Amino acid sequence: MIFRNGSIGQITLGALIISGLSGFVVAYQYEAAIPFVSSVAIEAVLPFGAFWRALHFWSSQAFVILLCLHVWRRIGDLPKVSETARKRRRWAITCATVPFAILALFSGYVLRHDATGMAAGSIAGHLMLDVPFVGHGLDRLLIATTSEGVNRIYVVHFLMTILCWMLGTWYHTKRVVLEGRLFLLMLAASLLLSCAVHAPMDLPGQASHLIKGPWFFLGVQELLRHLPPFVAGVLFPSIPVALLISLPWFRPARGPLLFLELWFMVYIPLTLIGWLR
Repeated sequence: MIFRNGSIGQITLGALIISGLSGFVVAYQYEAAIPFVSSVAIEAVLPFGAFWRALHFWSSQAFVILLCLHVWRRIGDLPKVSETARKRRRWAITCATVPFAILALFSGYVLRHDATGMAAGSIAGHLMLDVPFVGHGLDRLLIATTSEGVNRIYVVHFLMTILCWMLGTWYHTKRVVLEGRLFLLMLAASLLLSCAVHAPMDLPGQASHLIKGPWFFLGVQELLRHLPPFVAGVLFPSIPVALLISLPWFRPARGPLLFLELWFMVYIPLTLIGWLR
């Protein structure tokens, strides 16, 4: 049987490897000084550029989805995780990898600098500025699209990818464990999808009311219509990360788990509403 205990984690690692390797190929043609032009040039100039760009895009999507699934499935091991401080720290680091992975994926959208990327970068910058006391520092550290274009985002994209690799392999497992057949399964699925489905690219300058953010951002985008930016874009998305990290310290953990389930019951309908709008 291919999908036994631990296989999701290995497939997640396979997706990260494919994303990283294809990212190096795509980065060869990319120039942060002319982000949209170089994004288009990847497909026009780079041999099999459309395929490489699609491979990087879809493997990155798969990595984030599989990472979230891996963390969710490991919740069943919480009694074992709570046994020692070392296991609790490892759990916290694993859960902290999720926002790093989402930030890496989000920055990839911004780096395209098409209509979706420009809108996503602008919204993220405004959300950072709304964080009390440290907002300007966070914007300078992570976004800074107004003053530096996509240069800062480009650095963040690489750093977040490296962090995902270090935390997910070196810290989490102390070694890279990946069976050949599972990697080949992930590679085959990524190759087939990349050949069949083109990576999205919008035209810059589209009407802003028609632009939808990345799929994982749609719920936040919808919530921004009803709540203050800090609550909708910073505080609300931070809830599941904080709950996941703190689960081993709650005995029993039924209360935080119930609250986590309620969060998803709110966020998933918001995402569907944003997608259908």
